[in-house]
Amino acid sequence: MIKFKIEDKQYFLPDVMNIEQYVKIYKVKDLFTDEDNYLPAKLVSMVSDAPINILLEAEYEDISFLASHVLSLLPNKDNVPFVDRFELNGIHYGFFPNWKDLTFAEFIDLDTISTKKPEELLDMLHILAAIMYRPIIEEKSEHNFKIEEYNVETMKERSELFKKQLNINYLIGAQFFFIKFANKFSNYSHLSSIPKISI
Repeated sequence: MIKFKIEDKQYFLPDVMNIEQYVKIYKVKDLFTDEDNYLPAKLVSMVSDAPINILLEAEYEDISFLASHVLSLLPNKDNVPFVDRFELNGIHYGFFPNWKDLTFAEFIDLDTISTKKPEELLDMLHILAAIMYRPIIEEKSEHNFKIEEYNVETMKERSELFKKQLNINYLIGAQFFFIKFANKFSNYSHLSSIPKISI
């Protein structure tokens, strides 16, 4: 965590970017241009909550350094690894381990979210994370475990926690994994639902 002080008030930049911060930046990324001289200050403001007007009056080199740190936290989609489990606040969470065991509710909720328009999907990333990652309730080995059954109420509570505290890299890695395998799963499901014709 980086601490910085402006006008005798202390602000913080995190070591990892959470889902909420990522969404803030991603929503306005199209507004940024190479000619936007205020971009570094805007980035720092979005992640630290330091007021933009105060940042604009700070030393140029200081703000540039802080903005570089913020940019380093953004996931590089080409090399974000898939993580099937992590620990947050003392609780071990795991990615749902078996696609064939998806319940109807899980499949419908995932499908509904994944077909949203991009701007709507951004506001649901924390919900997507809470569906895909749930508390581990039993484990045979590091990558062989059972997770909590799908429950909409606990998912909502977990999604708010993830929004504020979950490293965005976990979700980005899981999204690519999810898209890859969901496509295979849906193609298989579609083919298997075609009735056989007797000749």
